[in-house]
Amino acid sequence: MKHLKKFLVLLLLVPMCVHAEVAVNDKQEEINSSAISSGDEVTSANKVDGINMLFGNNVTLEGSSEYALLAGNVVNISGNVIKDGFVFGNVIKFDENASVNRDLVIFGNEVEINGTLNRDVMIYAYSVKVNGEIKGHLNIKATDITIDESNIEKLSYNKDAAVEKSDKAVINEILVTDKLIKDFSFGEKVTSFIINIGSVLVVFLALYFIVPKLFKKLEKKNKDFNSLSFFSLFGFGALSIILIPVVFLLLLNLVLGLHLALLLLVCYIIAICLSSIFTGYLIGYLIWKYFVKKESNSLLIGLMGILILQILSIIPIIGSVLGIISVLIGMGLILQIFKRD
Repeated sequence: MKHLKKFLVLLLLVPMCVHAEVAVNDKQEEINSSAISSGDEVTSANKVDGINMLFGNNVTLEGSSEYALLAGNVVNISGNVIKDGFVFGNVIKFDENASVNRDLVIFGNEVEINGTLNRDVMIYAYSVKVNGEIKGHLNIKATDITIDESNIEKLSYNKDAAVEKSDKAVINEILVTDKLIKDFSFGEKVTSFIINIGSVLVVFLALYFIVPKLFKKLEKKNKDFNSLSFFSLFGFGALSIILIPVVFLLLLNLVLGLHLALLLLVCYIIAICLSSIFTGYLIGYLIWKYFVKKESNSLLIGLMGILILQILSIIPIIGSVLGIISVLIGMGLILQIFKRD
């Protein structure tokens, strides 16, 4: 899949491409540059000589694209991708007229392939149904796999998948790979836990020494923390998780908003990654304030709070719920830091 590397490089260059424009939906025309469309219902029948990027609830690709980047709740492909493609969605369907000439990567929940894929295909999904022609290596990581009347050069799938193959399916080579969900030993779990804690603490220490006043400001903002403050942070965090992607899609509809949209997306991802650190620091600060009752020490507060949060996160069920709450509270704290007093 060496051509995918080239595609990723091209994708990174899109913000600097002066010819990038917002594609006009429902009109068949030739676009000699990259194109972006977003909205609730997005349909592209254009011939795009570049990267065709479609984002929306219901996304349909009918035309021809040099490269395709599709993301939506429901994604339907009936057109042609001349080179490589990336597809992200809940329900993804390639109909019998769809074709991809080079490599393809799919992330989805339900994936159905009925068209012709001329090179290698990588699929990560819950359920996959194949009823088309795959001329390269079809590598599937899924729970349920159905192979109907298909013609596949090489098929790989994880050994813990439930696989149903039709007698009419023609598969030249089959390779069964390791389980999708690996059975970890106790030692491996402990090692993974230590590595996770170590990585989070390293990031915290980097923030602490690079921006020393950041956590002092956080303490100042939360010196009168109470139950109302908790619900306020939770609400603002939940609101940011929902609204930021909406703003991102709105900016994509503006030609001059492309750079801002990509910058917003990067900041959004970074904020989510750092959210648990800020939540852990808040936990440490509250414990220090009400139980230790000594002069504030930002370094020890952070180390203690993050360690406690990480330990609680390994508890079954409780850890999963706590992880969601941690992200929302952390996002609220990040917004609070940038809020003027």
